[in-house]
Amino acid sequence: MRNYLNVLIVLISINTFSQNLECCNNIEEVKKVIQGDWKLIGETKNVIYRFSFNNNKGFIEVLEELNLPPKALVNHHADLIIDEHTLVNIKSKNGRFFIELISMYYQISEQIFVLNDEKFVYGKGQFEHVFIRDKG
Repeated sequence: MRNYLNVLIVLISINTFSQNLECCNNIEEVKKVIQGDWKLIGETKNVIYRFSFNNNKGFIEVLEELNLPPKALVNHHADLIIDEHTLVNIKSKNGRFFIELISMYYQISEQIFVLNDEKFVYGKGQFEHVFIRDKG
């Protein structure tokens, strides 16, 4: 019975710390899938997180979605950006991918657990961030 319990604990641990990256085998593929607009589940629906990578540098722009009529014009693009100083770096360690976020106020590194064309999850527990692709 004790051996059965130990095997069960090991299997649960492996599942808890495993990645579900259906798309990617290297850092460049991870960047390609992350690039684009995402919405953070559980946060206001009017915020879009735009991830972009150029010349091996990654950035996050946090944009407010205005829900304007299709013919409306926006002249103040600078007013839409909440924080343009967050840098993004994707790293690989022991076959696992991590997202590193660096701003003027913090630096964090969290494991990416789920990544596909529709969903992006990094961190665990109270630090878990679940994004869905913005279709708008």
